[in-house]
Amino acid sequence: MKNIVKALRTVIIMTIGIFTLNSYPLNNVDKDQNDMVEQWKSELIKTESDFYNATQARGWGQAFIDFADDNSTLLRQDAYPVIGRDAIVDLYKGKEGNVLNLKWSPLKAEVSKDGSLGYTYGNWIYTVRNKEGKEENVYGNYVTIWKKQPNDKWKFVLDGGNTTPAPKD
Repeated sequence: MKNIVKALRTVIIMTIGIFTLNSYPLNNVDKDQNDMVEQWKSELIKTESDFYNATQARGWGQAFIDFADDNSTLLRQDAYPVIGRDAIVDLYKGKEGNVLNLKWSPLKAEVSKDGSLGYTYGNWIYTVRNKEGKEENVYGNYVTIWKKQPNDKWKFVLDGGNTTPAPKD
């Protein structure tokens, strides 16, 4: 229970911080700052793309390990929070489960005015083998909060998602 409270407190604090830093419209910021924010958004979208490509190249478990901040948290449907990179390593190391393919794409990215925090959200789909051995698709949405590291690379500090119905044709 303490881990859930700690994870939720972290989510609330980070969300408030991001929205506070982004509470003033960019037209109140000088052009150079606006350009920097747009550059950071582009970097974040590229990081999201690199993250996705890593899932294809190294497997999604290893990619989640590689892109996690040391203090990251995973929020998964029907599960307790996974808190800290070491716990993420324990969860994923060598375990791809029954997921045959995982795909996602961001719909939006935002970055704080100082470029230290950002978030992305979008849709995901993965293909699993069900109990009968047949492939089926599972759909959902995700949100990822990113923190810029001292080496200027982005690592996620919070990743969560939920399942959704299949998209309508």
